[in-house]
Amino acid sequence: MQRTVYAVLALVVIATALSGCTGVPGLEETEQFDRTVAVEPESGIVVINRNGDVAVNVHGGNDVLITAVKRSAYGQGELDKVRIEVTEGNPLRVETVYTSPNPRVSVDYTISLPPAVVLQRVETSNGGIELSGVRVEGSELLTSNGPVIVDGAPGGDLAATSSNGRIELSGVEGYVTATTSNAAITVEDCGGIAGLATSNGAINAEIRAIRGDMTVSSSNAAITLRFAEGLDARVTAATSNGRIAVHDPALRLEESTGTSVFGTLGNGGPTVTVRTSNADITLLGP
Repeated sequence: MQRTVYAVLALVVIATALSGCTGVPGLEETEQFDRTVAVEPESGIVVINRNGDVAVNVHGGNDVLITAVKRSAYGQGELDKVRIEVTEGNPLRVETVYTSPNPRVSVDYTISLPPAVVLQRVETSNGGIELSGVRVEGSELLTSNGPVIVDGAPGGDLAATSSNGRIELSGVEGYVTATTSNAAITVEDCGGIAGLATSNGAINAEIRAIRGDMTVSSSNAAITLRFAEGLDARVTAATSNGRIAVHDPALRLEESTGTSVFGTLGNGGPTVTVRTSNADITLLGP
């Protein structure tokens, strides 16, 4: 009996000692950074994060509002290894800076922009990117292991890139490009499409306009495209171990088999190439 008590006490001592080690996670600690920056109308902003989410929206003021929350389950010492650096100018640059290699810290940003400020680039990893109503002009959104979600983006073109994360683009005024893997791509109510590519993920897109040859490709997942009324294009689609269904009366078929289709929309023009494997392709009209 006495030996059992000693054994239990020894385990308690060991557990207590281990809880104080930096290699063992404990309760999450957070530290918040807030900054307000005056900017010129129509200036740009770049956001570079290392590990965490980035959400950018629009507000009615004239300043950029920046909030960053650092998180770690390994104590204040880890939080101290990361700082938020804001470099004023055009573009305004907001960056997560590591002062020590590989800190066990994530940083989540919420940034509010005046309507005329242009978001030029967002980069992160192990986190998502969300935009709502933010002005873009040839802008880039890049992440890994996280989704990219855009709900309204006036201005110009937008390119979204992820890995292991879905991409959902809606209300982008210009042309969009989306590239990911192991996840789906959805595009609706955008000005046009320059290219869509994924693997092991479905694609569902509305094509309002194209300005050159473009490709929509996946593997092991279905593709569904809806062509806008009045679109002038050539269409070629192919799959393996799947079927192609055409429900667009405006698409004049010149060649059609069970697994390939070639045809013309309107007066013809640039070619839309659609390809997947081990899945179906569905082509719809307006």
